Amino acid sequence: MKINTFSNLAFRVLIYLALRNNQTVKTSEIADAYFVSFNHIKKVITLLIQHGYITGTKGRGGGVKLAVDPKKINVGEVFKLTIEDVALAECFASPTNKCVISPTCRLRNILQDATAKFIEELERYTLYDLIEGKEGALAMHLAIDFIELE
Repeated sequence: MKINTFSNLAFRVLIYLALRNNQTVKTSEIADAYFVSFNHIKKVITLLIQHGYITGTKGRGGGVKLAVDPKKINVGEVFKLTIEDVALAECFASPTNKCVISPTCRLRNILQDATAKFIEELERYTLYDLIEGKEGALAMHLAIDFIELE
C-alpha cells in the first residue's frame, strides 16, 4: 500500500501548522518549505478547511492555521478523508472487477482485514504524536522557527 500524494501533503501541511503553533501561515510558505506546487498545497488546504482542521483568512496578512488542537487531530481520520482509493486488488473495485476467481478467492477478505488493521493502527495516533519530541529537528529541516508546544 502506498499513501497517495494528496494524503502525504495533508499530513505535511498539518505538521507544518502544528510546528507554527497557532500562527497564521501563508500557503506559499508551506509550499516553499516542502518544495511542492502551490496549487497542490492549496487543494489540500481547501479540504482541510472544509473539514474544520484548519482555518483560513483571506486578504493581506491572511493565511492558515490549525483550528483544532494537535492532540485532537486523528491520523487515521485524516488518512480516510484524503485517501482516494484503498483498493489493494482488482476485486475491491466491484463494478470494474474482471477477476474470474473473485467469488471463491480468499485473498479479498485477507486484504480487507489487513486494510482495516492498517487504518486501525493509524487511528491510534494524533498529529501531536507525529511531532512530539521532534519539533526542533522538523523545524530545522523545514527551515522555520517553531513555537514551543503546550
